[in-house]
Amino acid sequence: MKRFFVFMLMVIPTIGFSQKISEQPIYLPAVLTEGRFFLKIPTTKGDTLLGFCDTGGGYTAIYKAALKKLGLESEVKLLDIGGDTTKYILAKEIYTNQEIPYPQIPNYFKNHIDQPFIQAPDDDKERIFFAKFVDYQIFLGQFFFIENAWTFNYKTGEMSINTPIAKTKADENIQVLGFKKDKKGNKRFGHPRMKLVIEGKVIEVLFDTGATFLLSDRGKEQLGLQVKATAGSFIAKSLFDEWHLQHPEWRIIEKGEFTGADLIEVPEVKVGNLTAGPVWFAKRPDEAWSKGMIGSMDKVVKGAIGGSFLQYFKVSIDYPKELIKFEK
Repeated sequence: MKRFFVFMLMVIPTIGFSQKISEQPIYLPAVLTEGRFFLKIPTTKGDTLLGFCDTGGGYTAIYKAALKKLGLESEVKLLDIGGDTTKYILAKEIYTNQEIPYPQIPNYFKNHIDQPFIQAPDDDKERIFFAKFVDYQIFLGQFFFIENAWTFNYKTGEMSINTPIAKTKADENIQVLGFKKDKKGNKRFGHPRMKLVIEGKVIEVLFDTGATFLLSDRGKEQLGLQVKATAGSFIAKSLFDEWHLQHPEWRIIEKGEFTGADLIEVPEVKVGNLTAGPVWFAKRPDEAWSKGMIGSMDKVVKGAIGGSFLQYFKVSIDYPKELIKFEK
């Protein structure tokens, strides 16, 4: 998964532009490809753009090739805030579909942009590298999801919106999410923290629909795959090494990722009273969580759970109520 550590000082306003979205559950035009959801967004030009759904991602962005295809390059604006420049385009220029929400306006921009927008960054080395593995035109990060309740049904490949969760004390498969908030209790960021249990130990992780393994040739061979990228999950090096030491029988794929990261196969992972597996995790430095993601999360987590685990479930996440529900 591409981790966008961009504008991590942003906060989300409680006022601003409001898009009228249906209150009824809506099945969205989406596809599930290699364990990751891609939203098909009908554009104002009559085309369709593919949006990569990444609840663990940073900004929402459209890329130069897509803007050129749509003939919208002239609509890109440049904002300068104290020398910090941002290229963006108003969301309404790209799509006006009432079933697909616009991203939330981060507080960082609220005194400068009063309508929902999508960033239009230049194609840097990170973007170009990731594009070799994953094909999409719009990146849908945390601020795209933060205002609504969503369901990702990995069993059927269906994605829907307006699916609120009714909290019942008896349901062990509903848990309260953690978010980084301001002193008034408003969410500053949209990165959800949740809990899993592995080997009897509670592990806090980021809920990350976009977690992706960028596979090396060895990784593809060992996993029996032909594709360059597939859904994954990430775990801190300290836990990865602990698992390997305590369970030498667990499969390891050395340098399974193109970047050289190792993969480990965990036989079972538990959420609530549900157990599923096996689940593959890629090793990540502990600092990725303690020094990186802590900027947008309320606590230090030990990893990110993505499609290598979510594939076994129908998952509903209700951002307004701060709840997540797992069903088999």
